[in-house]
Amino acid sequence: MPEVVLTCDWTMMSDHHGKEFLGFGTTTPAYILPEKAYQKLFFPVMDVDENGYPEQAPYGMRKVEASLLDAGVDARIVHPSYLHMYMPGKAKVLLVSGHDYFGLNPPSSTFAGVMRKDPLNCVNFKRMLSMPHVLEARRQGMKLIAGGPCAWQLSPATRMKVPWIGEFVEAIGGIDSVVEGEADIYVRDLVRKALADEFLPPHVVLTPKDAPKVEEISSIRYPSVNGLIEIGRGCCRGCSFCSVTTRPTRWYPLSKIEEELKVNQKIGIKKGLLHSDDVYFYGSPNVMPREDKLLPLLSLAKKYYPQVGWSHVAIASLMTRPKLLSKCAEILIDDHQSWWGVEVGVETGSPRIITAAMPGKVAPFKASQWPELVVQAAGLMNDNHVYPACTFIVGLPQETEDDVRMTIELIDRLWDFRAILVPMFFVPLGHLKTKDWFRRDRLSPLQQELLKRALSHGLRQSKTLMRDFFDWETEHKRAYRATFRGFVGFLQLITKMNGLWSSPDHPAERIRDPNLTPDRLPIPTIPMRE
Repeated sequence: MPEVVLTCDWTMMSDHHGKEFLGFGTTTPAYILPEKAYQKLFFPVMDVDENGYPEQAPYGMRKVEASLLDAGVDARIVHPSYLHMYMPGKAKVLLVSGHDYFGLNPPSSTFAGVMRKDPLNCVNFKRMLSMPHVLEARRQGMKLIAGGPCAWQLSPATRMKVPWIGEFVEAIGGIDSVVEGEADIYVRDLVRKALADEFLPPHVVLTPKDAPKVEEISSIRYPSVNGLIEIGRGCCRGCSFCSVTTRPTRWYPLSKIEEELKVNQKIGIKKGLLHSDDVYFYGSPNVMPREDKLLPLLSLAKKYYPQVGWSHVAIASLMTRPKLLSKCAEILIDDHQSWWGVEVGVETGSPRIITAAMPGKVAPFKASQWPELVVQAAGLMNDNHVYPACTFIVGLPQETEDDVRMTIELIDRLWDFRAILVPMFFVPLGHLKTKDWFRRDRLSPLQQELLKRALSHGLRQSKTLMRDFFDWETEHKRAYRATFRGFVGFLQLITKMNGLWSSPDHPAERIRDPNLTPDRLPIPTIPMRE
């Protein structure tokens, strides 16, 4: 049995019915319905083998697992329900990861703030580390190391702002080391020290200079949840509220991507997700998409996955080469796939906020063009069978009531588009990490109206998207689809009964603007690492 065990809580160790977007359901509190009902809806139990090894596991954890295995460390990912097989007494080191340990990230913090209740991901993470066999293993000397994209939640600075986190950590016997950043290489030395019972640094922040080169990043050995495959890391747009923009941009070669596609195909995964902070400019040294790079990538993915989705795309990227999206659709849309989804960071309807907090987001266009860019990009995506999940930030430090009003106006212009709008309270990350969280008690009447309008849009569009989203055939899965339809209808009823439904008086018509063109400014080159 492995000496080093990696795990995460139950909300992450799930394939979410093969629908990555359903994972967002784990960022909500259990509201009215019991928690078991939410588990069946959003994070069904992952299949495991006789050793408790999950059939699929979160991609980031698979990367760390692969790095340790490549370094000769006896390490494996274990399902949280099977940790008792390894502790106390067998595993010497436990590595935990997560997207949102304590519900402080968006959108968890938004749902938790509005409903005044811990979200499911927070509840399950605390439950996992509080299991008797984990606590006993800690008492017997097992080392506990925490990492992942939400590791900042365990930093000394966060514990000062959120005292109950420190109280929880103390109650479970402490955490030996917390690592922030890309730890592909660093984790090897850290785990070796843990196995040798040497001193472990309590808190490590890896800088962009520590980011591994492409050839130093291990390829996954075992399948990732929903076939997610990373195609590159980093982002050049420099949004002040985002930590990803501090990392150098690196693109994986097709050979490295294909190696991981084969791992997932081997167990029969048929729906996969290409992941980067902007899939549209894969292989590009700047913010201009490269057709000669992107189209071969999509053709390669379709070779292994009948259905392919994207994790993220930028509005400005789409609009710099709008005709390229139709070429992407020609590759992806076929008898096996009628649409694909993607997350899009809209964030605001205000050009002033774009200039103040995220000027790179609009490049190579003008900030004044932002609302029109968003509307045109939404039309472009819908025309090419792309259904986006659009995020908005509520409560940025620079935000005024006029900015909120402009965002509501933009939501009204998106009212009839097939999309999901996701408003999120500001969380202090990136260059704004010294700021404070935006909370429910700070909501102005206008910001409350923004939340209502986005919620109403989402529930309204969910019904129209349901048929395409749930392309399930068996009677068992058709029953799940009916359950989700009932759940959305129930939420819509509750929303209207509680006066939370809000719709525009006159939704704006969609009119294409043929004069929308980029600035005549030089296109910046991204600092890249091969």
